Amino acid sequence: MTSDRSPVRPEPASFAAFVDTCLRVADERNITLPADLGDRDGWDAAYLDLQRRTIRPPTAGEPGTGEPGTGASGAGAPGPADSNVPQASIAAAAESVDMVPQQTTAPRLLRDRITTRRVVLGSSAAVAVVAAGTILPAWLHGSSAASSAESSSAGGSSTTAAVVGGPGSTTARSDSYSPVGTRLSPAIGKNNPVWSVAAGMLRGELVAMVGRGDGTVQLWSPLTGHARGVPLAGHSAPVYSVAMRGSLAVSASVDGTLRRWQLTARPPSSVRLGGPLTRGINSVALLAIESRTMAVSAADDGTVRRWDVAATGSTGVVLGGDLQAEVKSVAVGLVNGQPTAVTGSGDGTVRLWDLTASTQGRLLGSHEAAVGTAAMGAAGGRVIAVTGGEDGDVRAWDLSLAAPVGRSLGDPINNAVKTVAIGPIKGRPSIIAGSDDGAIRIWDLATASPYGDGLTGPEKGAEAICVTGVQGHTVVVSGHWDGTIWMWSL
Repeated sequence: MTSDRSPVRPEPASFAAFVDTCLRVADERNITLPADLGDRDGWDAAYLDLQRRTIRPPTAGEPGTGEPGTGASGAGAPGPADSNVPQASIAAAAESVDMVPQQTTAPRLLRDRITTRRVVLGSSAAVAVVAAGTILPAWLHGSSAASSAESSSAGGSSTTAAVVGGPGSTTARSDSYSPVGTRLSPAIGKNNPVWSVAAGMLRGELVAMVGRGDGTVQLWSPLTGHARGVPLAGHSAPVYSVAMRGSLAVSASVDGTLRRWQLTARPPSSVRLGGPLTRGINSVALLAIESRTMAVSAADDGTVRRWDVAATGSTGVVLGGDLQAEVKSVAVGLVNGQPTAVTGSGDGTVRLWDLTASTQGRLLGSHEAAVGTAAMGAAGGRVIAVTGGEDGDVRAWDLSLAAPVGRSLGDPINNAVKTVAIGPIKGRPSIIAGSDDGAIRIWDLATASPYGDGLTGPEKGAEAICVTGVQGHTVVVSGHWDGTIWMWSL
């Protein structure tokens, strides 16, 4: 694990990748490792021993390799002074894995975090690889043949009748996936929730952006578990929404402002878009309109606005006037090739907007309480919007129909639905929703039926969820009321 000259101490979050890299390099270069480091269990024991020695060196007569409070002897793992780990192995591992300074964490917590990491990694290699321009760990790769078959099945099935509650779809899918998540970040401060999260590809790497209650945003690499820099200031109040499009991101805050972020800058830089609104902005989404990147915002002043992200000195154009109710959520997409938005308001109404016009959105229907979250996605050639309300109802709207009708996905939840997202799972379009009861539920978008047992791990409810497909797999990232960030690979 270490040497007298060049110690290498990975964080628990990157420990699995570090170990697998060392084992791979040793095998490739025919390096003989000590017997005690021939498998992952030996590395776990050595890592715990190293942390114990670093945090609190053993006193005279105290066992240096036993579990705290047990007096049990260790597995013979080397200490800082007597390590025989080959330097070529350690040097290669340090070059292959992004190392950060060690944490002063209690040994028992170290083992718990390593165990949690193993739930997702399993026994496969966790070494970063490059495939099709995307940086992925090997554990994320699956059978390309299986992925192709699933995608083909998804593209060939009709979903319209099923998604609105009628007969039609008999497509089956496997509920086989691990529901247990990996915690990317603990809470960074009291009363500092993660209110928003978005994900996208940045220079070939999957990156997540989160917005917090303290007004900061931060970038994370979900597949490695590392933060990409420190929290970034810009807003003076909680960041309720973030959206990403390539190297560009926009954040929306209770302070009534939108900020444009250039993610390739080091560190990422931001500039305010136009002047502040009189009340907070709850949601923002990005899409291209006539070859220009536009933002669409939903605000407590009752407005839906369209912003030219490149024109930083210009405040967004109000679409259709004041709705006389706080606009809580917005989602965007293309319907019959036209840039379109769906919004949810504090009075429970759901509206459909033509973003190339300046007229008020058409009323689709309503929930029985405020609609705080919305998403749009495609299923079987149809464009579907999903809304979640404080009434506990999750509804799907087939926007390809002339008169979309919202149909509930099962019985209402007995808690407010705080976030919904649409993305592929096992090659099939799916809905993921988080609610105040702490549960994260999944529905098959084609059949409108529950899928699996949802996602587990977080102790508090999800305030934001994003889902994206990467090389035939699904990565879900969520932000929570207790300030934690979680990730799943499905």
